Amino acid sequence: MEEDLYNIGIEREGLRCDKEGKLSQKLHPEAFADRMKNDFITTDWGEAQMELRTPACKDTEECYEKLNEITNVVLCELNNRDELIWPYSMQCILPDEDDFPWGDYGEFEDEHEYEMYLYKKYGYKMHCMSGIHVNFNFTDILFDRIKKLYNGIPEKLDDAYFKIMRVFMKKAWILMYFFGATPLKLDDDTMSKLSLRNTENAGFTNRSKLEIDLSSKENYIKSIRQSIEEKYIKTAKEVYVPIRAKSKHKNHTLKELEAGTINHIEVRVCDINPLDKCGISKEQMDITIMFLIKCLLENENEVQEHYYKQVARDGLDEGEQKELIEELKAYKEINNQLGLDFEETINKYLKNATTGGNTLADDVIEIAKKEGLLKGILGLANKYSKEAEEMRYKITGHPGLEPSTQIVIKDAISRGINYRIIDEKKSFVEFDNGKIRECIIQASKTSKDSYIYPFITDDKMYAKKIMIENGIDTPKCICLNDKMSQEKINRIIKSLVGQKLVVKPKSTNYGDGITILDNPVTEEQLMTAVKYAFTFDTDVLIEEFVKGNEYRFLVIDGKCIHVSWRRRTSVVGDGVSTIKELIDEKVKSPAFVRFNRKIVVNQLMLDYLAEQGYSLEYVPAKDERIFLHKISNVSKGGEGVGVFEEMPDYFKKIAEKLVKAFNAKICGVDIIIDDLNSKEYKVIELNDNPGILSNEYPVEGKGVKAGIEILKLLKLIED
Repeated sequence: MEEDLYNIGIEREGLRCDKEGKLSQKLHPEAFADRMKNDFITTDWGEAQMELRTPACKDTEECYEKLNEITNVVLCELNNRDELIWPYSMQCILPDEDDFPWGDYGEFEDEHEYEMYLYKKYGYKMHCMSGIHVNFNFTDILFDRIKKLYNGIPEKLDDAYFKIMRVFMKKAWILMYFFGATPLKLDDDTMSKLSLRNTENAGFTNRSKLEIDLSSKENYIKSIRQSIEEKYIKTAKEVYVPIRAKSKHKNHTLKELEAGTINHIEVRVCDINPLDKCGISKEQMDITIMFLIKCLLENENEVQEHYYKQVARDGLDEGEQKELIEELKAYKEINNQLGLDFEETINKYLKNATTGGNTLADDVIEIAKKEGLLKGILGLANKYSKEAEEMRYKITGHPGLEPSTQIVIKDAISRGINYRIIDEKKSFVEFDNGKIRECIIQASKTSKDSYIYPFITDDKMYAKKIMIENGIDTPKCICLNDKMSQEKINRIIKSLVGQKLVVKPKSTNYGDGITILDNPVTEEQLMTAVKYAFTFDTDVLIEEFVKGNEYRFLVIDGKCIHVSWRRRTSVVGDGVSTIKELIDEKVKSPAFVRFNRKIVVNQLMLDYLAEQGYSLEYVPAKDERIFLHKISNVSKGGEGVGVFEEMPDYFKKIAEKLVKAFNAKICGVDIIIDDLNSKEYKVIELNDNPGILSNEYPVEGKGVKAGIEILKLLKLIED
């Protein structure tokens, strides 16, 4: 069993901008709801500076994964609005002061007042710089291990954090090498070797000299209060120092810090890494933790201080370069002693420092030389937007999760709800909003449904019985069992010759084993279909064929929230390609690749094409749609088309009535309707695991945030 040694969290700022690099004038995206209540996605300064926050994570791998998923969700939403995140700490193209978009904080008037105070004191340009904050704390396991292995470690964790902070202030220059990535800015020729954002004049800093006492927590709090009393600053939030001590409470007030122990320390000097979509790499997280631990292990009286702002401006001199190499060598031994698993990262940084490799600032200068700073940074922003779009429906590193589960996770992220994948193969995920924890399996199995409900829906004959008892129209049906004598099966088949029928397994889903016989059936055709269905189940249903389109009604918590027309598997001609070529091209499309969909060319398809007078070599005319199968299951290549607004309420009420009869909370109701203007219908079946892909992302028509509705059902999101 792995031990949890530390916790790490990231706060990543970033300006929303348009495709030309101009600060966005649009409001904070509605998809992320109330910024004041969203723990993952909020704003910092003004309306356009986003702040993406991870929860506290047990290691850097988990932290980077969470930040990556939050970033993907945000970039996809911004892409819908033709917006980007400016992946650089120095400002994008800012408007004049009169046109600057101030934050809309709704009922939180104190936030607006504080923003105006900062504006009057500092102007708006300084606060439009963006950065990375790294939050870190030790677990008792790691802190106890350190105390046993090393001398001079404070007994109390609070005191240890303040030792780190004191040494940090002497050694922050080293982080300039790891994180300095702002040598240039757009609006003038000011330059630095590593980080303009951390320089004396051009950087993010308090206007007045603050004397913050790091000798102890008590003196730290006292010195900040004194600065407030002397009106150097208005609040503790205005202490713009490289490292701060924070309480566990969300507001992080001095009173909260005084009343309890330090929850974590916050590193604030880190520039955005423009070469990483997330603004910080996993390796940078690794090296920051090593740096903080080394600060704790130092004899602080022997640490030579270098002024980090000067290093940010001028870079490392020869002596500092040697010190840096020795620092990294020390990390290797500490990493081995503490079992931190950062060896690969340390070796990478050590090799770069030893061979005089590029810093991030050097890479930015190279980009600016080749393309110009604006074009180069915008190119990176567009690249990250495209990468996120490719992962719109996917959770990175977890391909085993079924698609609907991935969608619910994405929706949870958009509202600041944390998630933990318990069993990827089962798509078993825990969600936590800080107050409530709920588990969901395959996006639809929750604590709100009864244990017996899925078994009832899987038994299609029993489900039909309940439908009939509740006055719901459903196709007539006969059930065959593999224990029946062949003579009895033959007799039943002969009695059905000449009818239009559907033959399907009793308890399977995803369209497996289904044969649609929509012409008067022969004995041979029906026998073949029955034998085929028996290969999937011990019970086979022979059901009357109903003419019309099949619609999936998604009902959550008693309300129909979406209707999807389940358009049968098809291809659309381009006037040049054969049906076979069109199939080959379609299965390469993002929607098919992302969800591992297939269009299987089998005898059923060939027979159906022949019925229509086609073969695989037929070349459809441009925009001519050719249907390939009679079944409409998405898993077999069918497509969901959003038709909620077009669907009459009458049919939605039928679906809601049926779901109520089954006492179901999340349910898909499949209904055949030939004429939406009539009141005739037939309910084919209910699905306890309906799959919400075609509801959230139909190929045409409007979708619905079904994942949000599921989270509301579980009270993880407020209405």
